[in-house]
Parts: sequence; C-alpha cells; structure tokens
Amino acid sequence: MGIKRFFKNKIKDYRFIKNRRRVSVDLLNLDFFKSHPFNIPTQTNPEVSIIIHSINDLKMILNCLYAIEKYDQNISKEIIVINEKNVEAQQYLEKIKGISLLSNKESNGLTQTVNLSIEKAKGKFIYLLDSHTLVQENYLSSLMEVFKVKENAGAVGSKMISLENTVIEAGNLVFKNAEIIELGKSEAIDTPQFNFLRKVNFCAGSLLFHKINKNGDLNLLNETFSSLYFAEADLCLNLKKEKKLETYYHPFSEIACFDNSFKAGTGNDKENFVNYWKSYFADREYVNNEKIDYSTHYKAPNFLFLEENMPKPDQDSGSRRFLEIIKILQKNNHKITLAVRHFDEVTDLAYVKFFRGIGVEVCMDYVTLKDKIVKVADQVKEAIRSVDIIWLFRPIGFDYWYQDIKYLISGKKLVYDMVDLHYLRMERENKYIEVTKDREKLIDFFREKEYFGMNTVDAVVSISDEEKNAVSKNGVSYEKIFTVSNIHQAVHPKPVDFLKRDGLLFIGGYNHLPNIDAVKFLHNEIMPLVWEKNKEIKIFILGPDFPEELKQEYHSEQFQILGFQKSVDHWFENARVFVAPLRYGAGVKGKIGQALEFKLPVVTTGIGAEGMSLEDRKTALISDENPQNFADKILELYDNEQLWQTLHENSLLPLSKFSIETQEENIKKMLAYLGFED
Repeated sequence: MGIKRFFKNKIKDYRFIKNRRRVSVDLLNLDFFKSHPFNIPTQTNPEVSIIIHSINDLKMILNCLYAIEKYDQNISKEIIVINEKNVEAQQYLEKIKGISLLSNKESNGLTQTVNLSIEKAKGKFIYLLDSHTLVQENYLSSLMEVFKVKENAGAVGSKMISLENTVIEAGNLVFKNAEIIELGKSEAIDTPQFNFLRKVNFCAGSLLFHKINKNGDLNLLNETFSSLYFAEADLCLNLKKEKKLETYYHPFSEIACFDNSFKAGTGNDKENFVNYWKSYFADREYVNNEKIDYSTHYKAPNFLFLEENMPKPDQDSGSRRFLEIIKILQKNNHKITLAVRHFDEVTDLAYVKFFRGIGVEVCMDYVTLKDKIVKVADQVKEAIRSVDIIWLFRPIGFDYWYQDIKYLISGKKLVYDMVDLHYLRMERENKYIEVTKDREKLIDFFREKEYFGMNTVDAVVSISDEEKNAVSKNGVSYEKIFTVSNIHQAVHPKPVDFLKRDGLLFIGGYNHLPNIDAVKFLHNEIMPLVWEKNKEIKIFILGPDFPEELKQEYHSEQFQILGFQKSVDHWFENARVFVAPLRYGAGVKGKIGQALEFKLPVVTTGIGAEGMSLEDRKTALISDENPQNFADKILELYDNEQLWQTLHENSLLPLSKFSIETQEENIKKMLAYLGFED
C-alpha cells in the first residue's frame, strides 16, 4: 500500500469513528415545559394505548411525554400514565390534556395497576413503557410493523440503550434454571449481531402486544410479580407456552433509558420466576462464552450468504430470487447472515435496513466502544465459527470470498450458486460484438472461475435444469447440482380489457448487458418495422440504471424510457403486450416470469424462452432473432384479440415449476444431500 493511500485510509477511519451514530439522550429542563403546550389529541378509538409506569421524577416523565408527542404522530394513540407516589408530577400531569392518570391507591401494587390500565385501555394494542426513557424516531411504527408481517407475533420489544450509547439489552434469552441472558449487553448500538429482527424469549421496558388474545381474553400480567420486569418476561413466555406466539426483538425501535430500574426485581420475584420457568428451559444449556451466538430460536443449519454486491429485490430478478430463497430458509427457522464484497453507502443502506428488518443479520463496518473499527471481513471470519453452510454467489464473488476464508472452513459445507452461467452468456454475446483476444481471455477467465467454484464446493445451485445439464456434461457431478429457480406466482392483477390496454412494455436492470442490447435491438431494428404498419403503438422501457447518454438518444413520445418505478403494477396491468427481444444471455428470465404473473401476453426469442417452458402460440409468441419476424409477431398479437386472450388465459401454466413449494422442496433436497435432514 502506498503512503498516500495509507494516510487516506487513516483519515477515512478517523472520520468513521468520529461520526459514529448516537441516539439522543439530551433532556429538556423544566423551564422549557413551562411554555410548551402539550398537544396530545384525544382519540375515541386509538390503535395503541401507551401505558407509562414507574414515575419518580417530573423532569423525566415530561421529557418522556415530549418524545412520544414528537415521534410516530400518524399512529392514533391514547396515553395512560400510572403515577404511584410523586405528588409534584401528579399536580403537573393533571394539567396536560389528552392523558389519563391512574394511581395504585385502588390496587395492591404496580403490576395490578397496570392490569387495571389494560382493562380500561381503548386501544387494540397495549404498549408498556418505563417512564425513565426517551423514545426515538419510529419507536412504535417499527414494533407495529412486526404484527403485520409475522402472523405468529405475540409481543415485540425494543433495543434499550444506555446514556453511554451502549446496548442495555437487545431482547433476552432464558436458559437452564431460568437464567436470563441479556443479548447485546454493553455492546455498541450498531453491532450487527444485535441489529436485526429476531425471536427472543422476552423483552422488557418497552413492550407492545395485543390487548385481547385470539380467545377473546385480556392479555394481563401475572400479579404474582411485583416488578414489571419479571411480569413482562412471564407474559412473553406464557404467550409462547399457552398461545404458541413468539416474542420478537426489533432493533429499529430504539429507546434511550436513563435508569436501569426497569430490570429490577423486588421481593421474591426472581425466585418465583425461577421456580415457575426452570423446568421449561431445563434442556437449554447456557455456555459462558461471549463469542457464541445464542441462536436458541433457530434450527440447524445456520447459513452465511456471501455476495458480491448488495441484493436489491425491487430492481432485478436475481435479487428477487435471492429474497425468496431467504424467505424459504426463514420459514424453516434457519438463521441467515449476509455479507457483501462491495458496499455503496448511498445506494445500499436502504437495502441493509430492509434485510435487517426481515430478520437477516447483515455485516457492516462498525465502531466498538474502544473506538476500533470492525470490518466486514473480520465479521465474516467470526461468523464462520457458528454457521453450518456457506452459500457463495457468482464467479467473482466466489473467488473473492473463497480466497479469504478457505483456511477457516474445515467442517463447513460450501454451496456455489451460479445465478447464471457467465461464460455462456458472454459466448452468446460474441455473435453481436467484435471478439478480441482480450475478450477471449475474459471468457476463459470466467469459465475457469465458474468450474473451479462448482468443482470445489459440496453442492451447486443452478437456476434452470438446462444449465444443470450443461455443466454436468462438462464434468461437474450431476448429483450435487440442485435447481433453485426464480419464484413466480399469480398476482391477480386488476382486470383490464384487451381494447383498453395500450402500448408495449419492456423491463430490466441496465447494468446487465443483454438488457441494453435488447433495448437497442428494439429501438434500432424492431420498432421502425412496427411503426411502418402502426405508428400509434408506443413502447415503455422500465428499470434502473439506464445509461443517460442512451436515454437522450432514444427517448421520445413513442419510445418512452421511464427508468426505475417504485411500483410496476400499473404498467403490467395496462400494457397490451410484453416484449423481450433478448439475443443473448443465460439462465431464467425473471422479466418474462413477471409478465406471466400479471397474465400479460409475451413476445420473446428462444433465448428469452430458455428455461421457462413456454410453448409458441399457447403461452407466448416465440420468434427467432430476425427483426422483421419479431415485429410481425408484435403486430399480430397487438391486433388479434383471440390470440391475445389465449395467451392471457394460459399465462399461468408455465409458472408451476417456479412455485414456492417447488423451490422449497429443491432446497430441502440439497440440505438432505449435505447431511441436514428435517
């Protein structure tokens, strides 16, 4: 490394450490609140009833209320404050409109008062919050999102953060003799191991759950416990034991905590907790080793996914397939850790958040409490200790990661996912470009890397049976190749009649050269022939990363280049014909599968139809690569309503081989081959 680069990296690291993220722990003084009119609307039918408890400081409770008022304003809520002994707070709080005050005068302790509050609450959800806290942005919406996406969610808790910006707890696990382990305790707040949605045994201090369970009964706390910490723990464990519902920890809900008293037990609380729950966890041994990941809610094998770039499921079919594989593995309770070689902070952070939000541990550089940067490569090496299968993608990604970890993988199973055959795609491209010696060397390079990867690993994943057969003929053991293709399902689009539809549609990601070639083929050779017969036909080009210089040259009223669209439903529901004039490529074409999902009739080439089980004039129109032939098929399908209806009605027939069930079964076969039976 040169001296300039050395110092450049040092400066970059210094800035990274200096700018590490911190949550707000600043309290406003009482003078501020003398002139602050709390604006807490009274809700007749609130979605959430926030029950704030354990008040012993006026300044703290006012700051707590102020943070609640500030964040997640779009969620309808009521606020119930339990004030046990603080006279000063009582007098002040009585003046704030929009909150309900309760005391424990009519009960035998805090837990019973909370139960009375739950009984009186109007909300669908109950949110228990310790008063010694400052909620952060999205504190409540993050928790509520889990109930939308997890049918088995019984309760959801937050990341509790200290004044020193360390983790107090990221959920809790319970082991033999009811020994409680606080996940993430004293770690940096952005430590990746504690920064993804996950099942835990319980959360405390900030807990959201339904007021009424599926049996129509109130979800109440066990009044045996005088402290809410053990009462909340008992509630979560009972939801699991009695209702088969899980407690989730969500890292995006962050709570700055000014007092750890929410964790305290009084009287015989701990003894009662141990006596009741010790037999439930009798078989779960706790190993006192801080390097072990306590993955008690996961089933072997655990997976480490190593990619070249951050998958972006809303932008390309390869990433959508990646996401569906993750969903299948998560459905079967496997833990997934993801690391990528190249990370772009501008474009990739949203996808890191997305994957963490669905329960994937994503490795990212972070700063420890001792101002040390832990790099992704170091996290990968640490993760290898606790995973069973390492799943590597694409030839360059495989080559990079394999060279980095090959001395650490003894006893681990390796999977190589070809995604598509890169060398085959390039060989097909040669027909349309000048083939230089450098290009021939590049094709040889990819071929060598791909076959080295396939021959090195324990199992190979292909995207189609065609590619499986191709590589097995070249020496890769047939029995270790498993086809895991794209997943496509009918989306039941809004019905739009043939005559009300308008225009042609093409979609793709334009970092992928076959898609650029297809657009050029359309613009320069096919559409002029179409327009000779029908000048009114427009074409809409969708997808990210379209080259700006090409857009300036091609974009017109008839040939509209619209770029990335957050939602593509409108275009698939209202276009008349989907066109995919792919002249080279490899693998299964996700764009065609997407069109079939929407029952939008397709005109494509033999390359486009490859691996899709399409039948000409039954499920698609399949042309050769002659522009006149392709244009003629567009014109025929555009004007022939009977043919259009035939393809429309048959569109879902090819999708059976791309079902979730088929891909899940193929993954299970691979796992069985690797020695992991259900």
